[in-house]
Amino acid sequence: SSGINAEYGAQYWHDPLNEDKYKKHSKFIADVNQEVTVNAQYKQNLMRVSNITFVMFNKDTMVVPKESEWFGFYKPGQDKELMTLQESDIWKQDKLGLKEMDSQGRLSFLKIEADHLRVPEAFWTDEIMPRLKA
Repeated sequence: SSGINAEYGAQYWHDPLNEDKYKKHSKFIADVNQEVTVNAQYKQNLMRVSNITFVMFNKDTMVVPKESEWFGFYKPGQDKELMTLQESDIWKQDKLGLKEMDSQGRLSFLKIEADHLRVPEAFWTDEIMPRLKA
């Protein structure tokens, strides 16, 4: 046995071709994104964070679609055409407080020409660290 729980990784899978199954069986993503039920505590907790920086890895070979690193995803029912965070119900209904945080200048969206989590030290120093100190 490898010691890896296959179910764990599956909790990060959002099947764009079967939304109902995804929402019914997801124990993580659908829950924290408030896609099934709304838990006001999630939004309250996230709103306590002083700022959030989302990083999209333009050469990502692990996260599909890479735009989900910025809360983007496929438009419902297909796996070709994308929608942005700002086009989603998470944003429009401000389920997580991200829209409000953005209006307050508390969100940053960065891109890096790198594969998944391959962050050069200069990017950390120049882009991430200053935001952590804000």
